[in-house]
Amino acid sequence: MLTQRIGSLLRLTITDDPVFRGFAFSQMVLDAIAPDDREVVLDLHLITTLHSPGLANLVQIYVSCTKRGVILRLAAVNDFNRRLLATTHLDQLFTLQA
Repeated sequence: MLTQRIGSLLRLTITDDPVFRGFAFSQMVLDAIAPDDREVVLDLHLITTLHSPGLANLVQIYVSCTKRGVILRLAAVNDFNRRLLATTHLDQLFTLQA
């Protein structure tokens, strides 16, 4: 996971790494969020396929961010993963950026 912070924006580039597919990944992301972060962008350009644990992680991150008052956006989601998010209706939770 690569981290870039610009003011109150935290941008995390997620690598297609086995840890992303594990259920502990959401805690790694949540631990990276500082108290003054107001927006988190998860860059998924390296994630070719979202699997069940990855989707569960995204939902957990969304719920935790919402409780903290932090806006969560997904960036660089490929067409396959966009269709998967639409099929599971998770596209209604997330703001998707190009």
